[in-house]
Amino acid sequence: MNIANVVNESLKYLESNPHVAGLLIGLWAFLETALLLGLIFPAEKVLILGSVLVARGYISPINFVLSVSVGTIAGYTVSYLFGYWAGEKTLKEVLKKFKVGSENYERVRQFVVEKGEVTLLFGRFIAVFRSILPVIMGAFRVPFLSFTVWNILGAFLWAAFYLVAGNLIDKILSIIITNKLLAAFLIFASFVGYFIWRRYGKNNRESI
Repeated sequence: MNIANVVNESLKYLESNPHVAGLLIGLWAFLETALLLGLIFPAEKVLILGSVLVARGYISPINFVLSVSVGTIAGYTVSYLFGYWAGEKTLKEVLKKFKVGSENYERVRQFVVEKGEVTLLFGRFIAVFRSILPVIMGAFRVPFLSFTVWNILGAFLWAAFYLVAGNLIDKILSIIITNKLLAAFLIFASFVGYFIWRRYGKNNRESI
């Protein structure tokens, strides 16, 4: 199987059927934010890939933003309703099964108590935080109308961020591809950075 041909054919298909790409991205955004599935299906890589495809013209920006926003709004709403139904005591037991420690739970809980619904604007940018935030808000009985308003605003902010990030990544990739010397330097720097992290950073963290 020729991987290059598969990629080219896939891109041609997406270019001819952009609604399919939008549907898949929206579905992934929903699964990532619904019922703690973000702990299993993190969406960052898919959204970055989707945003790069937007920058390359395979998906329209409007399609991308609407797909991501609708998917994550729906996912957050399902998670909120689950938390509302389960309550805080049951929620703690469920989170333990997902390997979410009490430290992460208390960190999100405290942030919600201090900042309220505003956390929905920025909570999506932190992986574990993003997954359990709406469930905790439901368990705390945050007013649904207020939750929904901030949920919508946060969803569009999240989608817009990836739209900008994808455009920036595409430009960086274009520069690297056209400049072999720069590409070689970045690859070398990545290996050196990884070696330093393995040799010092990781070992120091494990010794704590």
